[in-house]
Amino acid sequence: MAGTDYGTSRQRDLGQLWADTIRGFLGEIAFVKWLKERFGISAELDYRRGPLEEFLPSDIKSVNGRPPRLKISVKTTKFGGVWLDVPGAQIKHSDVYVLVRVGITRDHLLAFFKKISVFRDKFFKEALERGIAGKDELEEIWGSLPEFAHVPAYVAGFLDKAEIADFLNDEKSIILVDGEVKIKKVIINKFLGYWHPAVPDYERKVREQLKSQGKSIRDDMKIEFVGIQNFSKELHFLASSGVLKRKQEDWEKVITKL
Repeated sequence: MAGTDYGTSRQRDLGQLWADTIRGFLGEIAFVKWLKERFGISAELDYRRGPLEEFLPSDIKSVNGRPPRLKISVKTTKFGGVWLDVPGAQIKHSDVYVLVRVGITRDHLLAFFKKISVFRDKFFKEALERGIAGKDELEEIWGSLPEFAHVPAYVAGFLDKAEIADFLNDEKSIILVDGEVKIKKVIINKFLGYWHPAVPDYERKVREQLKSQGKSIRDDMKIEFVGIQNFSKELHFLASSGVLKRKQEDWEKVITKL
């Protein structure tokens, strides 16, 4: 688990780290469940412990009891998230990238611990034995904890690497970009390609492409991506949800290869 907030430059606290990690697992589980319900595919995830490099190519261990023919990477974002964000080097490892939106918050972690009695059996028992809190106080705390509920998830679409393979060797390729021009900044809401927040050439290319579309862009305008305050200072491959494939016939083509 990385200590950097996904898509930002902030260091994650432990609660955020666990929430993001659990969100990632739930996204993978949601996709497997979706495959079963939509296409009758029985897929198995790989949760073995091991070096990160072993797990980069595919999150799917087996399909209907056999090894998958496609390497599928599942990327999870918040329920209102827009971006499929792949670390720059990883884009070359998998065949298909799936974006899943999951509506989980930090409250879900607390609710889960309550559901499996972690608080009552561990923390509360210790608090009583040490005289840190009384029974009535602990019951009040217990009642204030959220109840575990269903977590909504949505399979937003997928990116087929084969369709953009010609662009991937050039790590400054920006295949598609669009955005809303404000007074002092441009907010990017559609994007497909590489992005590095610490390399000025990427901003320059974004401005050039937007100007070619007839947009009035000044060189001093700040470039922002909708929903992201700060990127981690590394190479990213970004695809906005609007450029992902999601139609039934698109998915069927992937399923036949899977």
